[in-house]
Amino acid sequence: MRTTYDILGKLRHAASGAVLMVVLSGCASINLTPEPTQVAPQAEVNADVPPPQDWVVPAPDALPTTDWVRSFPDPILIELVDEALRENTNIGAAYARLDGAIAREKISQAGRLPSVGATGGLSRTERVNEFIPDSTGINIGLNASWEPDLWGRISDGVNASELESEASAVDVAGARLSITGSVAQAWFGLIEAGLLTDLSQREVETQERALRLTERRFQSGVSGSQDVRLVRSSLAQAEANKASREQRVSDLSRQLEVLLTRYPAYAISGAPDLPELPALEGVGAPAFILTQRPDLIAAERRMAAQGIQIDLAKKALLPSLSLTGSTSAAGGGLGSFFDIDALVASLVSNVTAPIFQGGRLRANVEVQEAVLKQQLQSYIGTVLNAYLDVETALYAEGRLEEREIALRVSVEEALAAEDRLEQRYIEGLATILQLLDAQSRRISSEGQLISARAERLQNRVRLHVALGGGAYGDVPPDALPAFLRDKK
Repeated sequence: MRTTYDILGKLRHAASGAVLMVVLSGCASINLTPEPTQVAPQAEVNADVPPPQDWVVPAPDALPTTDWVRSFPDPILIELVDEALRENTNIGAAYARLDGAIAREKISQAGRLPSVGATGGLSRTERVNEFIPDSTGINIGLNASWEPDLWGRISDGVNASELESEASAVDVAGARLSITGSVAQAWFGLIEAGLLTDLSQREVETQERALRLTERRFQSGVSGSQDVRLVRSSLAQAEANKASREQRVSDLSRQLEVLLTRYPAYAISGAPDLPELPALEGVGAPAFILTQRPDLIAAERRMAAQGIQIDLAKKALLPSLSLTGSTSAAGGGLGSFFDIDALVASLVSNVTAPIFQGGRLRANVEVQEAVLKQQLQSYIGTVLNAYLDVETALYAEGRLEEREIALRVSVEEALAAEDRLEQRYIEGLATILQLLDAQSRRISSEGQLISARAERLQNRVRLHVALGGGAYGDVPPDALPAFLRDKK
């Protein structure tokens, strides 16, 4: 395994060095309200310069909470996430893939041991005349074969399959993290949709009240029929919005039920209000992402396994030695197998070496090297996207807070304006268009405020998922085989 982790270290250094120096230079740590990252010009990048130390050592006093779901003051969300982690089919499939990877590792480990088989046969000869006696023969034999691990091919195969098992275990963590994030966002979206539906109901009631006022004014001869039609149009639009939002509630409820592996029966209702956004003190140094993101960790394991595959492809050019042995006994019964005079034994050693195969073996080396290059490029892109996710979510933290504060002011002013215009309309000092406009502005501001609050919560979920998810980006030790528990 020393060679394996040497390869892993080189790959991580190459990938992280390229990413950190070219893309993320000039940023020492991630803060709650960071300044935009400055990208160093390509001509000024020196690939020989090691990454800054701040990218290597996380800030232990600024790491996010690992149990971020329970940081939200929402007990229903906690129950939903726990159920999803138990029941979700994507997580179950990831565990099944892990079982398959562990089984393949056992297959590779079997190559270190000899294979033993048994043969047996029964023959019966019936006489056709008096000169040929009847006879019964039993043949019993054992055969064994073994290939000494001269060049470390078998060990390399075991190491590669072990890394694949570890990558599959990390894939389970990734599935857990993804589903946790999806459940949290679906839950907050369901609450948001419910609040918007309630808002639409209040809008319908407001328009109905405005219609009654306008009809009374029309009957009194103060307003014309066009005012009545305008209010009726606004009422119909409010009813249409309400129907659309009710459908949205149904869709999100069913989506959430599918995440929980329930039948999509529209049986889950959202909470009365969105929970308060928990405080975020800090998220640590950027290198924290490289050590916590399941997709990055799994990619590293698979790159290390692919490096071993290159070694295996090269070792296929070398000779191989195999030893085979067999023992057999022939006679009239099983007792002959234990008769030393009846035993026949053989031991054969074979040495094979490739001489000419049309360049197939050397081309396979090139194929494996190309696969590793492809994985490395994909890994660098994944790292960049990981930092993009974190930077985007962090920047949104501040902007969404500013948006929510502004919308609260907008709602307060819109409510005051609506109350004043409704009174003036009753007094005949304002037109119906002014009143409808004020109502529309108030409804729009309230809806935007609800969406802004939900977006802040969902953005916080995206941030935790982008950081690797803490406890939700990990696999419970009791769900892993012993050799993986030891490594963890």
